[in-house]
Amino acid sequence: MKRKHLKYGGVSFTNNVPPEQINDFVRNLPDEDKDSLFEVVTKLRDAGLITLFDGDNTTIDRDQEQFQIPNNGDGQ
Repeated sequence: MKRKHLKYGGVSFTNNVPPEQINDFVRNLPDEDKDSLFEVVTKLRDAGLITLFDGDNTTIDRDQEQFQIPNNGDGQ
């Protein structure tokens, strides 16, 4: 399966099951297990529904890159 990235977490992953099965799993999680994206992703990984790839993380949101200001004092 094709690798994907979590838009707001930057973690690379692949689905081990069809998206519909992942959606059903998340939909049926108790509310307290859906407090954060990190918790949901951890539950998905622990259930074997996705595979995470350590060391292939990014915090850059390519859709918003044009709006980002370098943090080196140039924008002041």
